[in-house]
Amino acid sequence: MNLPGLVTVQADQTEELDALARMVGTCFLEEMWYVTWLEALDELDVRPERKLEITRAVIQADYAVTAPYGCVYTLPDRSGAANAYLRSELGDATWPELEEKSGMLLAEALTAEEAAALEPRAEKMESLSDTSWPLERAGAEEDFIYFVSIGVDPEKRGSGAFRRLITPFLAHADERGLDCYLDCYTDRLEQLYGHFGFQTVERRSSDTFPIEERLMIRRPR
Repeated sequence: MNLPGLVTVQADQTEELDALARMVGTCFLEEMWYVTWLEALDELDVRPERKLEITRAVIQADYAVTAPYGCVYTLPDRSGAANAYLRSELGDATWPELEEKSGMLLAEALTAEEAAALEPRAEKMESLSDTSWPLERAGAEEDFIYFVSIGVDPEKRGSGAFRRLITPFLAHADERGLDCYLDCYTDRLEQLYGHFGFQTVERRSSDTFPIEERLMIRRPR
């Protein structure tokens, strides 16, 4: 997608991708799925700084597999970044395939002890971390936009950065009649996305973990 007001970060811009991953990883340290997932490391006395390194590694891995498809975007002032794909631009690849590759890259960034704690936790949380559901809801040939991750520099919150970041995607979707999909885990984010036209179409919860996945769709206007 060529989106006015946003910069598409190329796969060979590794320093830029790493810098954005550090910023977005900081945001995701507060994200409830990651908070719950990383609690599995508490028995290892893992320090908060290491948890931050891991969330950043998650974003770096996602960027590594999606940047070749032009799926990493940032504001010109680098105050926010989004990892989002247009289904038709993935070609023969699918998000589940890319997500699997991302998981393999992340595994390389973990110690054996960390992997032994985090992998079983992720399996137990699988019902709360479905990112393939847009493929199930969309038709076989239907195009759509899916947001893998969105983050705004914590120091730039309240500056309008989030609006400037997400609006170009929504305008692109409206011009082409595309649905937009995302998922989130807090009331605050659900309300934020609702302000931009997203509606929650399903909630998924578990008796094991105190979090709820909200599946949200925005229809074109």
